[in-house]
Amino acid sequence: RELVLSAGVIPELWTDADTRAEEALVGAVREGDLLSALVAIEGLDEAAAMAVARQIAGWSVEARLLHEGGASARDALRDVLGAAGFAGDEENYFAPDNSRISAVVARRRGQPILVSCVWILTGRGADIEIVGVGLPGHFVVGIEGLIADPFGGGAYLSLEQCRELAARAVPGRAFDSEWLAPVSVGAIAARVLKNLAHAHKLAEDERGVYRATRLLAAVEPDEAPVWIELARQSEAFGAWPEALAIYRRVARRFADRREGQIGEMKAIELESKTRI
Repeated sequence: RELVLSAGVIPELWTDADTRAEEALVGAVREGDLLSALVAIEGLDEAAAMAVARQIAGWSVEARLLHEGGASARDALRDVLGAAGFAGDEENYFAPDNSRISAVVARRRGQPILVSCVWILTGRGADIEIVGVGLPGHFVVGIEGLIADPFGGGAYLSLEQCRELAARAVPGRAFDSEWLAPVSVGAIAARVLKNLAHAHKLAEDERGVYRATRLLAAVEPDEAPVWIELARQSEAFGAWPEALAIYRRVARRFADRREGQIGEMKAIELESKTRI
C-alpha cells in the first residue's frame, strides 16, 4: 500500500522492520539495556549491531587497562576515546547521523547525548561507574562524583558551568538540582528520539519524523502530546484511519486533559471526512 500526498507518492509509513525495532526498543528500555535501545532506534540489523558492540568492547578493554594501571576513570575514558578521535560535532550539529549510534561510532562525532552514550557504554564495559546526566540542552555524564562533558572532550564541569548550560537551554527557569540526577535508559531513548525527530524535520524527511515520533510514543506511552503529534502526522500523510484511531485513543485515555478534548474534536472531524 502507498500513501498519496500533495507532493506525490511516498512509501508505506511503517514497515515490519519498524515494528520489530519498536518491540526491541520497548524491551531494551524495560531491561535497562542502553546499547540495544540505541540499536533499535537506528533500526540496525544484527551484523551492524554486532560491529558497534565489538568496537565499544575494544575501547572498554583499553579503558579497563588504563584504569587498573592507576588512571582515574575519567582520564581512562578520555584518553581512550580521545585517541580514537571522539569529539562533538559542532559543524553539523543537527545532522541525523549525530543521533545514530553506528554513525557516531564510525565517524567519532555526534551530539552530546550520543557521545555521552559512547562514554557510558565504554565505561560500563570497563567496570567504571558512570551515569547519564540530562542537563537541559546539553547531555553530560556523572563519573566519580563529578560531572564531565564528553562532547567537550571530557572536561569537568563545575556547578556554575552546569547552571550556565541549563540557563542557555531554558532561560528564565530556576536551576533544578534534579537535572544533575542520573537518568534512565528510557529517558535517554526519549531524548535521542526527540533529537532525531528534530533533525529529520530540518532535513524535510517527513517519514523520518513520523518514525521517530512513533517510537517516542512507544517509549513514553503516557505523554499525551506525543500521541497528538503522532495523530497529526498520520493525518497529514493522509493515513486517516490510523489518525482517527489515535485521536479516539487519546480522547479515551486522557479524557480529563486538554489533549483528550483535542482528540475528541479531531476524531469527530475525521469521522465526517471519512463519510464524504
